[in-house]
Parts: sequence; structure tokens; C-alpha cells
Amino acid sequence: MKKQTPDILLRDKGEFTKFQILLEVMRKQPHIKQKDISNTIGITIQAISKYFKKLAKEGFLDSSSERGNYRLTSKGKAHLREELKRLDSYVKSVRKELKVDHAWIAIATLPVKTGEQVGLITKGGIFYTVSVNDTNVESTGIATNDAISGEDIGLRDLKGKIKLKQGKILIIKLPSIRKGGSRAVDIEKIKGIVKEFKPDRIGVMGAVGRAVSNKLKLEPDIEFGISHSAVIAASRGLNVLVFIVGRMANKMIQEIDSQNMRSANDIIYEVKDARIIEENS
Repeated sequence: MKKQTPDILLRDKGEFTKFQILLEVMRKQPHIKQKDISNTIGITIQAISKYFKKLAKEGFLDSSSERGNYRLTSKGKAHLREELKRLDSYVKSVRKELKVDHAWIAIATLPVKTGEQVGLITKGGIFYTVSVNDTNVESTGIATNDAISGEDIGLRDLKGKIKLKQGKILIIKLPSIRKGGSRAVDIEKIKGIVKEFKPDRIGVMGAVGRAVSNKLKLEPDIEFGISHSAVIAASRGLNVLVFIVGRMANKMIQEIDSQNMRSANDIIYEVKDARIIEENS
């Protein structure tokens, strides 16, 4: 397929409609109602049906035998991600032309005055301002407010490239309470996983997750809004370990994929089962 540029995507109604449909499928997969997409983007159900057939033929959508069960294929995800990146680049160029300033937020390590040039480094996924002569400086910026050491500070006119190493998300699937809960978890196996993964942040979802973290003597950093928090932390270079009951793991994976698409990220995640495996006698 011919590579599209942002202006073509915005000018070509057909291409933009395909883009919108892929977005809606990504947000609501796997159970998609064509009527809902029709209402959302404002075209007829008949037109939606034709677009679905075309997108499936192009390899962007996969449909099972179950009616209305659609998913984005890996090709569809890659295509949507590329379109989002190009749109993001287009918006950034427009913002630059219009001189729309974006303020970066950091923590000051030294007293700073408004208008002063400072250096910027990252540590633990957080931005910090230091002296411009610091050997660890990754970029420089201009302070938008006064700040003392330890206070938050806004920065504009950043120069240089911030070195953010992308982190990973490791999802540990736990059995539900009906299947034994924390008592059916291989604690020794998880200890080995934690030791190897070396998480920077730990998240738990639900009582079973909290019980397992208690047994491991691990204090969770995240208990609410885990999917969003995990993606943000990983995008800042942190490795995130999450304890979650089995069925909820699939929902979290969908949310991570969705947030990856919206933010044009490509956060890597892995799922491991922590249940005790009984050997056949």
C-alpha cells in the first residue's frame, strides 16, 4: 500500500474513515457493533460494512466465525501506529510554526531563576534540572519560573535529546479465589521471576494480588489505574511488575495496546502464569 502522509490522510475522506474505523475497533475489540461505529463517526451501516470488508481484505482486520467479533491484526496495529506517528509529527510541526510552547516539568536540584538556562537529566523516570556544566546533562532548557532545590519547575525551548530507555511490563497471572487464590500460587517461582526481572515499580490489582505481594513481602507502588500507570512508567524507562487475576490480564493487555496506539508508544509486555502446576500421578 502506498505510504500516506498526514496531509493526504486529512484530505482523503476515504483514508481518514478507514483510520477512524481502525481506531474504534482497537478501542472496543473484540466485540464490535457496526451500528455503534456508524453512530460514532457519522456514516451509514452499509458504508461501515463495505469498509470492514475492505480492511479485512487489506489484512488490517481479522474476523472470527462469531458474528461481530473483530480484532486488529498485527499489520493493522502497525498501520494504525504509523498513521498516529505521522499525525503526531504533523501536529508538532504546526505547533512549532505557530510557536505554541510546550512546558516540560522537572524537579530542581539547585536554586533556579526565571529565564535561567539549566541542564536536564533523567533518573528513575523523573526529569531533574542541574547545572548546564554538569557532565551528565542530556539537554538544556530555559526555566519558566523560580524554584528552590526540590521544587517543581517548568522548562521551555529544550535543546538536545532526552535519553529515555524504554522499560517493560511483566504481567503475573494469578488464579481467582475460586481456583485457590494466593494459596494456589507458586511463590518460589515468582521469587525467581522478580529476582530476574528486577522491577522498578510493582502494581497489584485486587485482593489476590495484594495477598501475593504480602507473602512476597513486596510493597506495591500502584494499586489503581494500573494499566495507564504501567504504560507511563514503562515509557519513562521503568520496568513494571503487575500481579493480576487471570481474566483481568486480558483486559489489561487490551488497555496497554490501546494506550500504545493513542500515545504512539510500543511498550513491550510479557505475561507469565504463576499457578502451581500439578504433575500427573
